[in-house]
Amino acid sequence: MKYRKFDLKKDKDAVFDILNECGWVHNKKKDRYLNKFLPAANTLVIDVNGQAEVMATSSIGTIRYQDEKLKLSAITGVAASLLARKQGFAGKLTATRLALDAEKGAEVGVLCIFDQGYYNKLGFGNGNYEQIVFITPATLNIKRKPKTPVRLTEKDYKKIHKNRVNRLPNHCAVTLPEYTTQVELGEKDKQMGFGYFDENGNLTHHVWLHGKGKEQGPLWVQWLAYENLDQLMDLLAFLKSFEEQFLLIKFVEPSLINMQDFIEKPFLIKGMTRKAEHQNYINSSAYWQLRILNLQKCMKKTHLNCEDFSFNLQLSDPIGKFIPEDIKWRGIAGDYIVTLGQDSSAKKGKQEGLPTLKASVNAITRMWFGIMSASTLVYSDGIKAPDELLKKLDKAFLLPESHVDWGF
Repeated sequence: MKYRKFDLKKDKDAVFDILNECGWVHNKKKDRYLNKFLPAANTLVIDVNGQAEVMATSSIGTIRYQDEKLKLSAITGVAASLLARKQGFAGKLTATRLALDAEKGAEVGVLCIFDQGYYNKLGFGNGNYEQIVFITPATLNIKRKPKTPVRLTEKDYKKIHKNRVNRLPNHCAVTLPEYTTQVELGEKDKQMGFGYFDENGNLTHHVWLHGKGKEQGPLWVQWLAYENLDQLMDLLAFLKSFEEQFLLIKFVEPSLINMQDFIEKPFLIKGMTRKAEHQNYINSSAYWQLRILNLQKCMKKTHLNCEDFSFNLQLSDPIGKFIPEDIKWRGIAGDYIVTLGQDSSAKKGKQEGLPTLKASVNAITRMWFGIMSASTLVYSDGIKAPDELLKKLDKAFLLPESHVDWGF
């Protein structure tokens, strides 16, 4: 497999065909993902019959692990044209992109999935469920009077991005580069933004919406950014003020709250709107996956509220067979001595007398982020360890829920 860097001038027509066949892009001249995002990101292509027929792209950012930040490779697009399917190209190119990013220091990889199973072959494991909320704004139980915000446009992209970067942090929160925000702001006829500034002119909290021009909606909240929960209440009060016009608003549940607490009579309204065009309900889905790219660095930034304990780790990683031979990084399979506690660590090797955990990188990543307990991963992901070690791991990784809080 030969891969190369994406060249907008050379590859624009071919990559447009790829994305158009996927149903993602429809206007070659105006589409911002094609013309702005892909050239700014780390985009690779594979040629078939002399032109690009497969693409994979990543953006380098950060992901939070409790109070630490790790360097992140976010896979922000993978696509193959109709003539390049079922030949292994897309998986190999994704693995190549991850490997190149890992060689440059990326510690964790993340992506959204079209379905479960495909990216598991590259060492990815499911993240937490995200709650997708579909509600009529009139049902929001927010008592405060809405404040009058300032209208935001694409010209405010630097302020908008800064506010997103400085938002209230949560475990597993992703932050990507400025160009990813700017590209998302480009559909003037469909999008609108509103925000609040402090006395120093800093944007402190805002909402960005998709669905402009539809009289009764639905509106899709692309994101909410806020520095504290009181500001989130401001934004929810503002959304409630739409109640005389819009019948439905959709959004990913903000981290750190349970959205049902802020909805009046949720089960009654759900029943009354069942099978209706504007049905109110909350849907759960684990639509993103992640994996560790550098175990030693990830463990170094792991600070757990447990007594220190150590074990041998026999780690498997399937990604190596998908990576071209010219790339040195081949995954993280191997034998490690892992110590967990306030100052955790991982080093290559084995130590006699220590219990042994046998696991895939898929499973270890899910356990490490607190997404699933070690005892459950025995059945879902096939890890093996003595019962006493499993109990210690279960207690060590009692962490807050993982939510990426960024679209990619």
